Amino acid sequence: MNASLPLVPLAAALASALVVLVACYGLHLSMSRTRVGVGDPVARPPRTRSDGTFVLHRITEAIGRPFARSLESSLSQRRRASIAERIEAAGRPEGLTTERYLRRKAGEVLLYGAVGLLMLAAGNPVIGVVVLAFMGLTDLSLYVQGQERADRVQSQLPDFLDVLAVTVSAGMSFRAAVARVAESMPGVLSDEFSLALQQMDLGTSRREAFDLLRRRNRNESLSKFVTAIQQAEELGAPLSDTLVAISQDMRRADAQYMRRKAQRMNPRVTMVTAVTLLPGLLILIVGSMFLGTEVDLGVILGG
Repeated sequence: MNASLPLVPLAAALASALVVLVACYGLHLSMSRTRVGVGDPVARPPRTRSDGTFVLHRITEAIGRPFARSLESSLSQRRRASIAERIEAAGRPEGLTTERYLRRKAGEVLLYGAVGLLMLAAGNPVIGVVVLAFMGLTDLSLYVQGQERADRVQSQLPDFLDVLAVTVSAGMSFRAAVARVAESMPGVLSDEFSLALQQMDLGTSRREAFDLLRRRNRNESLSKFVTAIQQAEELGAPLSDTLVAISQDMRRADAQYMRRKAQRMNPRVTMVTAVTLLPGLLILIVGSMFLGTEVDLGVILGG
């Protein structure tokens, strides 16, 4: 028992450093505006380590590198496809690939699991549980960036469709109009449409390219737009009228999306308010009661 005592301060310092690093990474996620590169529509080249990969991810990737291949071979095709879809939905942050994701996960389990178990064995269960929670750091970052990206797609879609409808009504073909609007309105949505056009240039059919676009972006409004375009193409409906109708529907859908988002924020605001105000309010009430009744705290505390 005495031999393990010197390890407690070291483990506590390490856990505190990890907490600070994760907090810095959370601030980075909240302030980042990651763009999606579309240099190669088939296999986008991964970024180098100097492109801003978070330091904890570099460490976990290095630790998990020897285990990534065996871990990938043990996964089913469906599981690998699910991981790839989550990475695509987040916009391939930091050039992330399935192999790098598996490296990070293996490294997180080994690093944070070992430190968390060490803290539990040293008698620090709270810090141990917090460190063990870091094993989901990569999944958390993918979820946060996926939500941010979906919000940007939702906000850009109505304006994009308005301009696209005007461009098609002016006499341009749908494909040329999409390229023109994507060039003139840079953003996440323009990057995605540019990628779909590049895939069509390589021989992919329009239907398949737009199906891939829909799977890369988990956005209900964008999915409805792709479905409407495909149905209009099959039925031979005038594309300009279809785009105008879709644009109007997207405006209403965007307003409903913002209302739903505001409704989801109400419980969070209430919870934060309760957590921050309730302890102080209780202290104020109880303290006022003691001061008002002139109770001798020394007698109560046995002093």
